[in-house]
Amino acid sequence: MSGLFAMSRSSLHAVWAVVVRCLAVVLATVCVSQASAQQPTPSRPGTVQPGPGENYYPPGVRLGGFLLYPTLELVEMYNDNVFATTNNRTGKFITVVNPRVDLRSNWNNHMLNLFAAGSFGFYHGAGAENFQDFSLGANGRLDIQRNWNVYGGASFSRRHEERGTPNDLVGLEPNRFFDTMVNLGYYQKFNRFFVRLDGRWQNLAYINNKTLNRSGVINNENRNRNEFTESLRLGYELLNGTEVWVQGALNQRRYESRFDNLGFERSSAGWEVVVGATVDLGGITQLEGFGGFRAQDYRDARLGSIRGAMFGLSGTWNPYQPLFIKPYVRRTIEETNFGGYSGYWSTVLGVNVDYRFRPNVRVNAGAAYGFDCSPSGLIGQIEVFA
Repeated sequence: MSGLFAMSRSSLHAVWAVVVRCLAVVLATVCVSQASAQQPTPSRPGTVQPGPGENYYPPGVRLGGFLLYPTLELVEMYNDNVFATTNNRTGKFITVVNPRVDLRSNWNNHMLNLFAAGSFGFYHGAGAENFQDFSLGANGRLDIQRNWNVYGGASFSRRHEERGTPNDLVGLEPNRFFDTMVNLGYYQKFNRFFVRLDGRWQNLAYINNKTLNRSGVINNENRNRNEFTESLRLGYELLNGTEVWVQGALNQRRYESRFDNLGFERSSAGWEVVVGATVDLGGITQLEGFGGFRAQDYRDARLGSIRGAMFGLSGTWNPYQPLFIKPYVRRTIEETNFGGYSGYWSTVLGVNVDYRFRPNVRVNAGAAYGFDCSPSGLIGQIEVFA
């Protein structure tokens, strides 16, 4: 089984894509005409100056105490290995349409934001890979005093899993699932010390899929589960924009089906302790990194436990006004119902680059390398260039 797993995970190493993003604002006659006078004079070299009718920084449509921001994004890309196979790769053009509407409060205190977004992908010549994702949600903040608030949010989404991931190896179509999430938190700052307490509930409901030969059904419903996470972060602000912190967290993963298709009981509980730092150098460079220890213990003794170091890094570097470079590193424990694996460590290192040719035309590129490890060793690796 591990051989099949490794072959599928390594099969994305030749994925190349060219992505051009074209941003257009719905109700442009309202937004563009008002935005032209509000675009600030650039203070850094390299700023792309908008031409006549090219200013796409809308002030929003006022609705009482709220501002409405409707947007539409078009993405065109080419993928030379759509099905994530090692041999006989198939390349296709993909068109993705991303509509979105944001309703944001414009209050002196407190905050309430609502959103609705869609992502519709069309594979030319491979209709089975098409996807129709969407997300609805809200988030808000209740200000008690300055630097003291309670916050929360909720969302409901339909998503899909990319080809080549461990849980999408033999399906006729990409796996699709519904994601419901609710979080509630508390934040307070005492001079330079701060505390953040956060609780999160997530429900994942998967849709059954057909096998590649259409003769059988893949029971994805046995992956349905509830995940609960509780975390506490204590930190100190060394300088303006520079914080150091320590965080502890607990999690409980409860599967709706007690046993999976192979008779394993996959519910588990885990904990982690990490230390980290957040740095913001005047908006040109932002960086957050952390490292610590993570453990996940499974109810089924045959699955055992996963323990080890965890770490992460994310940042943004803006050396030239139109150019944004975003490196990232992450190591997490992921769930799977593949064979007898309890779960696996997923480690990914990568960088994304965004260049704005015009205010409404951007080009994105990225590269990543990742590998997956079970407690018994390496089970797959992946290289992606996009």
